[in-house]
Amino acid sequence: MGWNAWRCDIMTHGAYLCDIMPLMLREGSMKRLRLPGLQFTLILAVVLPLLLVSGVAVYWGLGVIQSHDEERLQQDLALLAQATRYPLSRALQNGDYVQVNDITTSIFSVGRVYGASVYDQRGDRVSQVGIVDRDVSDSRSAADAVAQGDDLGTYREIEGEDVFSHFTPLFSEDGRIIGLLQITRQRSDFDQRLADLRNNAWWIWSLTAGAILLVAIGGHYGGVGRHVGRLSNVMARVQGGDRRIRAQLRGPRETRQLAAALNEMLDSIEAAEQEIIDQKARETRLNQRLQHQEKMAMIGRVAGGVAHELGAPLSVIDGRARILERRTGDERGQRNLGDIRHQVQRMTRIVQQLLDCFRHSPSAAEGRFTTAELMTGVLDAQGEAPEGITLEIDNAAPEAVINGDRTRCELAVSNLLRNAFLAAGSQVMLSVRKGPQAIAVTVEDDGPGIPPGDREAVLEPFHTTRASGEGTGLGLAVVRSVMQEHGGAIIIGSSRWGGCAVVLQWPRAGGSEGGESA
Repeated sequence: MGWNAWRCDIMTHGAYLCDIMPLMLREGSMKRLRLPGLQFTLILAVVLPLLLVSGVAVYWGLGVIQSHDEERLQQDLALLAQATRYPLSRALQNGDYVQVNDITTSIFSVGRVYGASVYDQRGDRVSQVGIVDRDVSDSRSAADAVAQGDDLGTYREIEGEDVFSHFTPLFSEDGRIIGLLQITRQRSDFDQRLADLRNNAWWIWSLTAGAILLVAIGGHYGGVGRHVGRLSNVMARVQGGDRRIRAQLRGPRETRQLAAALNEMLDSIEAAEQEIIDQKARETRLNQRLQHQEKMAMIGRVAGGVAHELGAPLSVIDGRARILERRTGDERGQRNLGDIRHQVQRMTRIVQQLLDCFRHSPSAAEGRFTTAELMTGVLDAQGEAPEGITLEIDNAAPEAVINGDRTRCELAVSNLLRNAFLAAGSQVMLSVRKGPQAIAVTVEDDGPGIPPGDREAVLEPFHTTRASGEGTGLGLAVVRSVMQEHGGAIIIGSSRWGGCAVVLQWPRAGGSEGGESA
């Protein structure tokens, strides 16, 4: 069967597909087949190509079966011709036409042979049974079979019937061609079996296609659709304002990945919102600190001006009290004058602390001194440790150099040492360490320490942890002011004895020299 015949056959048996496709496309363009988008895409992109591929496979398979069946039926005729060639050749060579006719009749009675005939070497028919060519003198196939000396078969039309004609040359004992055997079989014999097979194959393919469509729709819902619907519900609830809902990690791997990505996105959104809240809180705190710093700057300017104005009167009062103290011989009067001088000196120290706290030294980075010189200046200014207090000095880097105002740095360390003597029970330690980036001076005591919640507040001016009248709250503020002038830092922690430890860090003068970590 030719290609055109097969194409007509597949169009005939698959006509319902050709008829329904335009309808499906029209329905799909108007109603999308009443299916959700993913289902329609699945059918259009997967199921229909699969059905087309399977249809092509069925078509190709039927063609292969037809080719094999035709070949087998042709081989049957060839075998029949080969089986009768020798007796026919012998009978024709002997001129025994009765035997030739008997053999031809026996060939016609086997299977579905449509006709059988024998021709002599002149092309005259000497025996005929059934429908065969009356004359093979104009037959190209017969001439080719004689010329090639081999079997040859071809489709041709005899008396209005489409048949398959098989020609077999007959040879004499000396190898000469003395005749020709023709066996014919109707083409309908070849096609009948395949027609039933094609009908059954296309019906089975049609039922299979319908089943695949149903399975695809049902499988989509069971395997994907319901999980996608659950994700859609989650997104709808998120859109409605429920930001705490999360998708369940269920279903196929892809839907689980989508659910995980959705959850990660919701977590990111929640984290971003929390970050915005935290940022607003930080901005609020920064604004409060800025306002506080502006207030402290204003207080500093006022306090500096007041301290400057009080300095001269206090000096006059102290000088007049000292003169009166020398002139009077009354013990009680001298005691009262001594108390006046003591209070004046206390007021003078407060004024000096105010000036130190809010004063900025423009030449802070111009000086240069070693830690040994710093310790010597601090100890000379401090004098002996109070009774009952042991002061331990540990300068592990006496040659380390600090850039800065030596007087201001000694003031900072002296304030720390004075606070430590006031807070200590029995031990105070002053140590120096050199690291790759900084030089650290640490003052430790075995006193009650400073709670973590107060360690930032004690650095502010006028904040004190002592009882009223025992401190001005300016000592650590002065220390922080000095460290800020020198680009350093002040760190408050706990000492080795559980008391307070304050660390002052100055940047290294040499840059990147090696050393211990401070």
